[in-house]
Amino acid sequence: MTPQPSGFRLTPQALFGLLVLAFGLLLTADNLRLLDADEILRYWPLGLVTVGLLKILQASGTSGRVAGGLLTVFGLLLTAEHVLYWNVDVEDWWPLALVALGVMILTRTVGGGEASGLPSADGRVSDFAFWSGKVRRNASPGFQRGDLTAIMGGVELDLRGASAAPGGAIIDVFVMWGGIEIWVPPDWAVSNEVMVLMGGVEDRSSGAQDTRNRLTIRGFCVMGGIEIGTKT
Repeated sequence: MTPQPSGFRLTPQALFGLLVLAFGLLLTADNLRLLDADEILRYWPLGLVTVGLLKILQASGTSGRVAGGLLTVFGLLLTAEHVLYWNVDVEDWWPLALVALGVMILTRTVGGGEASGLPSADGRVSDFAFWSGKVRRNASPGFQRGDLTAIMGGVELDLRGASAAPGGAIIDVFVMWGGIEIWVPPDWAVSNEVMVLMGGVEDRSSGAQDTRNRLTIRGFCVMGGIEIGTKT
């Protein structure tokens, strides 16, 4: 069985739910004329900052930390523009995404990262696609964790030669204007916990729920797509 921690755990999905809940309560209070929602909604970019910081703290690999850093910087820029009334042109700051990508590439080079498309026996996988496409195969006998990020790009992860670690495996995903494909063996059961905003997740896996190999996929899909399927 996939391990489920007891009690409440603050994940990006849980934080997104809390933000939606707070937004609904705020609009209700505004309709009842208990407060002015417009004054509070000026601070909405701080939600992006919070999600980004949480992503950085909980990321299992470089790609997750890069995605969290980009969200944090973008949220701070919007906060400065809408709250502090600074004259900030976000278009002037987009090259920071290239800086973050360069840092990630250098980190992988120093650490001896795997070549795209080649099978790996490591129990963890982390990949980041920005304006590009990545193909990764993993044949670990005890696959544990994955961290996949696709921003205006695509990532394909092939797990057909792998087995899940005892207790199950977890893959954290973040998709924005991109796509992720995950292929699992026929004896893998997939639990989809992805939060979707103006996007889609298609789960075509066929594994029985009582199988030993269990995979939980969680994270965010914003204006993008995620496909999960079974291949022999």
